[in-house]
Amino acid sequence: MSPAIPEQTLLVYDGMWRPGGIQSIIIRILERQQSDCVWVVCDAENSVGVRKDKIIDVKTAIEGSLPQITNHNTAMLNIIAFGPSAAAISCLVEQNISRRYSEIATRIVVSVLHPQEFMMKEEKRHLHYLNRLLGLLVGPSRLVFMNEQCRDSHSAFFSRDLSANAIVPVPIDGREPRWTAPKIPGPMRTVAVGRIVDFKAYNFALPSILTGLERNGYKVTCDIFGYGAKEPKLVRTIQDAGASHLVSFKGPIPLEAFDNIVSNYDLFIGMGTAAVQAAQLGVPTILAIVDDPDGTHGFIHEAPFGNLGEQDGRVHRQGLGAMIEAYLHAGQAQRQGVSDAGIAYANRYVTDNYVEQLTTHAVARTGMSRHLAAAYCRFYIWMARDNWLRAVVRSVRQLASGGRPS
Repeated sequence: MSPAIPEQTLLVYDGMWRPGGIQSIIIRILERQQSDCVWVVCDAENSVGVRKDKIIDVKTAIEGSLPQITNHNTAMLNIIAFGPSAAAISCLVEQNISRRYSEIATRIVVSVLHPQEFMMKEEKRHLHYLNRLLGLLVGPSRLVFMNEQCRDSHSAFFSRDLSANAIVPVPIDGREPRWTAPKIPGPMRTVAVGRIVDFKAYNFALPSILTGLERNGYKVTCDIFGYGAKEPKLVRTIQDAGASHLVSFKGPIPLEAFDNIVSNYDLFIGMGTAAVQAAQLGVPTILAIVDDPDGTHGFIHEAPFGNLGEQDGRVHRQGLGAMIEAYLHAGQAQRQGVSDAGIAYANRYVTDNYVEQLTTHAVARTGMSRHLAAAYCRFYIWMARDNWLRAVVRSVRQLASGGRPS
């Protein structure tokens, strides 16, 4: 008989196939926690960076038996969902557990790590409506936010006062600094790491910013690492700006290679967990702003704790191009001062109990509200994907407009 584990945790995320901040958080949690108390629910065939024996496939978690949980006399199962679709999956997992294993209590918390998590601008409008109802049925009390900006934007989206909902900042692991300001700086090499998406607008502004600096007599280069649907747009932007000799798109960066690669640059530009990790290494880090091509909060230590690039009218906005140019004139002592301040700021995010911080705010639900939420979540998962009904509607519209269905 396996030893008893009073509480276990499922991390639910349907994006483990793509490198990114949430994926890196989940991988670090699995590496840190006891091997038999934390699991990740995701697409088992397409996950990246996670040991296969730590994965529970989504379909199994929703419909099948879960010996990983029941073999340890577990009394409480905590379910942490990362994002709207993961919240829908979590409700179905909760229903499956309650139906199969009445002796195991469940509770859910939804971690919101983006100010537009439930209303991404690039998503179709119908999904925003689906997400609004999803959040209300799953339960607004189950939402935990990474900072005030995320909480405020979702409070407006749901038309609910969420001021009592908890804030749990993103976690990073401890790491030793490995960057020092050079005595005689050469041509400045900058780096940006993150998904290539529209809201990380600085990626698309950098080519014109650096060509502008070149016209003023400054040589600054930038290597952009990442992946995303807007990769072709980025490549075109670099070419259109005549910046191919200054800006290079390098593709994804392996999680385990981040420290070695990023620490070799003079300046980091970006947002999110990547910016915190770069600052922790000692690399001077400019914190870009969501949906603001040339906007920054200054260096990362100048932003309010918890803000990793979210728009905030209370914070003085600084231009990205102007910041890069000013940094070019900084001496060794000044650059090292920026580095030291960034290290101290980033280390405030170091924690080894992120799971405990989240599950403290997990909420259990029973009765009709649970069954109603589960029924809607099945509908949500079907509708949130490109299902056959919408394909038929598109075909009819194309025929009505004189076109041919694809």
